[in-house]
Amino acid sequence: MEHKKIMQKVQSLNKYKNSESPVLSVYLGNSEKKSPSVKTLLSQFHSLIHEKLNREEQDKFRLDISKIEAYLEELFDSRGKRSVVFFSAGKGLFEVLDFEFFLPTFCVISNATYLKPINKAFGIHDRYLVLLADRKRARLFTVHLGEIEEHEDVFGEFVPQKVRQINKAWMREDKILRHIEDHLHRHLSLIAQKTAEFIRNKNIHFVVIGGHREFFSKIKKLLPPFLSRKVLGEFVTELNIPLNVVFLQSKKIAANASSRNEQPA
Repeated sequence: MEHKKIMQKVQSLNKYKNSESPVLSVYLGNSEKKSPSVKTLLSQFHSLIHEKLNREEQDKFRLDISKIEAYLEELFDSRGKRSVVFFSAGKGLFEVLDFEFFLPTFCVISNATYLKPINKAFGIHDRYLVLLADRKRARLFTVHLGEIEEHEDVFGEFVPQKVRQINKAWMREDKILRHIEDHLHRHLSLIAQKTAEFIRNKNIHFVVIGGHREFFSKIKKLLPPFLSRKVLGEFVTELNIPLNVVFLQSKKIAANASSRNEQPA
């Protein structure tokens, strides 16, 4: 599910209250870093219902329980997901949210939708920036709740690897290297400028840098200080590969950050 739709649904669910119809909130998922099978989720669901709800509650929410079972069996695609959450209250409410990150499994009956674990996870899985650069261009994208949110390509000043010797003055190696360095500085300065513009009015929690290793330290120096301090890690990649492939590499670094945040203090 797209993160914007998730945010809209959560905002709506935060406001949901119906004193005449209690809500069954069910959280299912896999703590391991892989997608659970539908069979596993159904098994979790049945165990939770029998462990957490008494006979009277099971009978009262019989139709809601059947709707959740039917959704899991017929509609839910668990690929790429680690958690799925249901909110059900008879004819008045049936909402499903799925996430790429793990949420603890449990179920509860209350007068409102129980969203505390989701709201807490939003604080952990904050928006971050991925900045990729090579000699020709840069690729920028933000990630929020495990999905690419916005993407932009920046075409800077091409940085030559070699400079053709035009005359004797150019034959001095130091001048050639200085010429290349000047191109590189202008190229990376433009990328840093465009990056600052790209993240304006965005709440960026941390930054991941990728691309050609030779540029990593230079980019960090040219980024605005508030962004440079947020660089969490780097990874080497080519930029002419599908964005989703690069995205998966960046997620490994982001996952390590999330794991540290999830650990108890």
